[in-house]
Amino acid sequence: MTICKTVLVLSSIFWLGACGSDGDSTVTAPKLPQGKFSLAISDSPMTGVSHVGMVMGELVMTDAAGVIHRHDLQSMAFNLLDYQGIDSHLMVDSIDLPSGQYHDAYVTIHQGDGNQGCYVEDGQGRHGLHVENGQLPVSDVEIVAGQHLAITMEIDLYRGLSQEQGQYNLSHEAMWSIDNSHMGHLLGEVDPQWIADCETAYTDLTPTGGQFNHLAYLYPEQVTNINQMADMGTNPPASFTAPTAVSPMMQDIDGNWHFSMGYLPAGNYRVGYSCLGHLDDPIADDISSGSFVMFKDSGSITIETGTQGGQQTVHECGNGNGGHHGGMHGGMGG
Repeated sequence: MTICKTVLVLSSIFWLGACGSDGDSTVTAPKLPQGKFSLAISDSPMTGVSHVGMVMGELVMTDAAGVIHRHDLQSMAFNLLDYQGIDSHLMVDSIDLPSGQYHDAYVTIHQGDGNQGCYVEDGQGRHGLHVENGQLPVSDVEIVAGQHLAITMEIDLYRGLSQEQGQYNLSHEAMWSIDNSHMGHLLGEVDPQWIADCETAYTDLTPTGGQFNHLAYLYPEQVTNINQMADMGTNPPASFTAPTAVSPMMQDIDGNWHFSMGYLPAGNYRVGYSCLGHLDDPIADDISSGSFVMFKDSGSITIETGTQGGQQTVHECGNGNGGHHGGMHGGMGG
């Protein structure tokens, strides 16, 4: 697939009329020191969705003086599902910006109606996709003269994508952006006995079609045991903590189970597992009011950046799969 890259340059040169008898004289204001900025996007996929078509409008950033900077993305279109794990799509490539602080940053998108703009394809066809406020939020950034800041926006579709009355909606709840030098990636190896045991324990909850939805749940370090692990509901019950990220577990051609989570802020986390992802609504509390159960606590992990960001951390769930990694390749990390 050809990846379109948009390169935009912002000029900070202003012409001022000079005082004096020769009215056609001009002077040039000094050019502010500049740094470079790049923005990429990645995602964590979800079961049942085959295509998430994104159509971008512009990058908008406000500097410390309140000046709004706009960068046209020329209706850049791509399938978000093509960029999973550590793979990412480069939306803005090394643009020059005056040094300083930038806030209220976001990327506008073209809201979809199923025919035009953003859309989702699933087993029932093509549907319009609406993004909350028509924007993908970007974190505040600081551009340093002579340096290149590269950040990536991560979208967790399992937690953020929901469907209502034939239309898909994507919320900001499941999005974050991270400086590539301050993040790492997680590669999980999954014990096949966990898969078999979970499916056996919950045969009465087998989904239509017989395919269980195996999910890995990532929690912040304050979660210390399985009894604190909430599902994806927006309002977790008391004493429970909502997951930071959720990823499907997949099986490679050799039968090994694995999962991946990309662009995670460095820090300590804990991993949970369930085969009942088909019972976990992204909005409802399915632990208190539904049939969802967290099956295993896979213990704590530490995500490290490495020397330049993008270091991969391998985590074994149970006995793992003997080190046969899968699912993560390529990408913009670091």
